[in-house]
Amino acid sequence: MATTTTSTIDPTIQPFLSYGLGEAQRLYQAGGPQYYTGQTYVAPSQTTQTGLQALEQRAMQGSPLVSQAQQQIQNTIGGNYLSGNPFFQGAFAPAAQAATTQFQKAIGDIGSAASKAGRYGSGAMGSLEDRASGQLAQQLSNTAGQLAYQNYADERARQQAATMAAPGMAQADYQDIQNLLAAGQAREGYTGQQLQSDIARFNFQQNAPQQNLATFLSSVYGNPMATLKSQTTSGTSDTSTLQNLLGTAATLGGLYKNIGGTAGLSSIGNWLGSFGGNSGGGFVADPNAYAFGTQYWE
Repeated sequence: MATTTTSTIDPTIQPFLSYGLGEAQRLYQAGGPQYYTGQTYVAPSQTTQTGLQALEQRAMQGSPLVSQAQQQIQNTIGGNYLSGNPFFQGAFAPAAQAATTQFQKAIGDIGSAASKAGRYGSGAMGSLEDRASGQLAQQLSNTAGQLAYQNYADERARQQAATMAAPGMAQADYQDIQNLLAAGQAREGYTGQQLQSDIARFNFQQNAPQQNLATFLSSVYGNPMATLKSQTTSGTSDTSTLQNLLGTAATLGGLYKNIGGTAGLSSIGNWLGSFGGNSGGGFVADPNAYAFGTQYWE
């Protein structure tokens, strides 16, 4: 026996399904969604453009203060200030003036003393004057030497400090380069945004037909298919039907054995016949009807 199942669309949703498919077809034929026609990135403002230009100009020109500082350190490291201090004479003059004044006083005292002693112009007076002159020269020399030594020591300390500061001043050159790179990267960022916007628009336009078709097909195949089912049966009994009949016979045979065979059936028939009442109706069990079950189990 064969069973055929037939599915049909539920008539209650047929109008909605037809409307939805019609709308899907209309959208597909219209070409699908459109890409935004305006600018899809933020362009740099005029203020930003001005700032970038100023940054680039300053980075390429460099700082005049940095260049002068580097030149000063270079002169210091080169020893340009170890000699020829323009202020040396100013520092030496007060000490020299004091020594000269003391010398002149000493010469006057020698002349006065020699004159009182009647020895003015004598060799002794000349010796005393020579001694005073030698003391003046020595004092002036010592003062100049001390000043020169102190100036040299101070300048050597500055030279050493400039040597330690040289790497930092050299690094200042790269700061201008870094600023120029930063300005260039900022411009590249804005250009990159514009490029990405153009690429996105191009990709959208390239994929629009396929996406539109996919949306349409999804709408068609994705609609709920509420269906009604009907079944028809035809043909002869198959093996499963025969197995069901054999199982029923086996059950009846077991029941026949458990109630005592033919005698048991007669008793049940008499008991059921008692329900016939005065009408004379009754139930008579036919033992032959169960012969198949009896033979199967006995």
